[in-house]
Formats: sequence, C-alpha cells, structure tokens
Amino acid sequence: MFEIRGVSSLFPSRFFRNFGVAGRGTVVFSLSFLFILALLCAPGPREQAAWAAQGKPDKRAKPKPKAKAKPLTVEQLAELNGVALFGVPLKLNKGRFTVIYPGAGEFDKGFVSRSFGRGRVFSKIADVKNVSHRKLLIDGHSKGKATLVGFLAGSTLSRFDLVDDYKISFRMRIPKLGAGGRFAFLLNHQGGSFVQTNFFQDIIIAATKTKVRTKDKRFASPAYRWFDKGPQGMPVVIVCKGGKLSISIGVLNGKKEEMIEVVATEVMEPPPGKIGFNFQGFSFLISSLRIDGKFPRAWCEKEMAVLRKAGKLVTKMPEKKAPLPPLKGPAKKGPDLSKPDPEAEDEL
Repeated sequence: MFEIRGVSSLFPSRFFRNFGVAGRGTVVFSLSFLFILALLCAPGPREQAAWAAQGKPDKRAKPKPKAKAKPLTVEQLAELNGVALFGVPLKLNKGRFTVIYPGAGEFDKGFVSRSFGRGRVFSKIADVKNVSHRKLLIDGHSKGKATLVGFLAGSTLSRFDLVDDYKISFRMRIPKLGAGGRFAFLLNHQGGSFVQTNFFQDIIIAATKTKVRTKDKRFASPAYRWFDKGPQGMPVVIVCKGGKLSISIGVLNGKKEEMIEVVATEVMEPPPGKIGFNFQGFSFLISSLRIDGKFPRAWCEKEMAVLRKAGKLVTKMPEKKAPLPPLKGPAKKGPDLSKPDPEAEDEL
C-alpha cells in the first residue's frame, strides 16, 4: 500500500498496511468514548437555564420603594384636630362642617362662658347637683339630648368663627319666665360688628344699625306670654344663606310640631365672626345643639398654626385596624330540621 521510511522501527509497516482492519475497532472505541465524554460534560436543562439567565436582565418583580405620603389637606388636618379646634369631633362634607355638642363638658372646649353674680353656665349636665333644679330643668325632657344649663345670669361666646352660610339648631326649655327675663343670641360677632336677636323676635344688624321685628302677632308680644314652658320646650332654627337671615320656632299643632318663620331679613354677607348668647333673670336648658356651616378655612389655618408651634397638632392619619382572623375549628351546625324530633313527638 504505502511505506514510511525512517520510522519503521517505531511503527511497523505491517500495522499501516492492515490499518483498515486492525484500527477499525480502535477508532470506533475512541469515537464512542469521545461521544460519552461530550454527553457528560454538556450542561443539563438547569445549567442551560442558569447560563441563559446570566446573559438576560432579571424580569422578576422587584419590591417597589414606598411612595412618599402626600401632605394632608387643611380639611384633613381639621378633622384630625376637631376636638382641639371645636371641642367635639368635626365632620366635613363637600366644604361644609358639622359639630354636635352633647352635655358632657364638651361645650366649654368650644365656647368661653362667663357667670354673673350667682349665675352660671353648666356645660356638664352632671354638675347640676341641686335636686329641685334638675327636676325643673332636666327631668322629663325627652325630645333632645341636654347640652347645657344656663342658671340665672351668664354669657358664652364661641372660640371659632362662622362665615356667611350656616345653620344653628337646638331645643330650648324655659320652665319659668317673667317680664324681667332677657336673652340675646349673637351671630357673626367680631369686635363692634355683630348680628343679634332678642328672644328670636327680632334681628339687629349693628353695622347698618338696622332692626327688624317680627310681623307675626303670635310672637310680637313679650316672650313670657307665648314661649312654651312645657318639659319639651321649643325647637329653634337660625339660618343664614344666600343673603338672607331667618329665625324659626317650632309650635305644636295638635301632636305635630310645625316650624314657623318668626322673623327674617336680608343681610349683605356679614363678615366671619363668633356666635354666643347672654341671658339674665331666668334659667333654661339647651339640648341637641348642632351647628352646620361653610368650612371656616382661614380660622382653622390660623388656629392649627398655633397648635403646630406648640407641638400639639395631629398630622398623621390613624392606622387602619387589621381584620380579625377567622375562628378556628369547624363551624357549629344547628339541628337538622328535615328530620322529625323524637322528643317533640313524645310531647305531642
């Protein structure tokens, strides 16, 4: 076939002559060995996935950083600090606020009261200890929740302002009233500017020196002649809206109370101011005092700045409570009503 000279001592020519026969098994063995080695060294599915992942960006969802909390609005801060501002929790809805005063001392947190002589304003009904006074002013009053008791003489003025759109409602019980009794309710009081009504019969506007009296003959005479002195007293509603101020009183018509407008007048958007009253010569109970009005934003901002400076302003919303976990164990089953009760059959 062919011969390699010079190396015959190392590789006998006979071997090369018979290579097709003698080396065939060796070649097959070598190729098989290399194939098996390649299979052993080749990466498996897991290794292939790992290698592939090394060259690609990780698409797994990473935890997003917590978004910064948005600063609370003036309205939200006012609701959180309602007790500090108004003495009671504040409810806000579409730019209007509502506060309701029960008779557990909250009134003194929203109003400043003064007493004259032996008189006093009780904002905590439990402080009225005299049995005869309680029987005369409080006992038997079921159409309202007691807010305060005015005794003989005193005055009160709100710490907060009302603007030109509001509604004040309450029920007033006066068991005894003589000709010397005086009661003046103040509105939009700011220095020498105010609106006043005397026993809800008239409206006096100090800025224009205007006085409007009721034209209803039933309420034109002194209050001691027409005011209902029964245990439920009379409901009173004062409304200032759309340039009109009106005062209404509830009068029994059979078994129903009918609200009657006693006096009303036009007002040229009175400036923001406080509300309150002063009285002399009689004692009374006010119940279910409720005030609705346009949110006094400017006043709240001013007062909350004072609270913030003193370190008393609440600035965080309360955390929501997690729901209670479900009860463990199988639910209790009631009796199977589809089957007759043998005990009941025995009784029958």
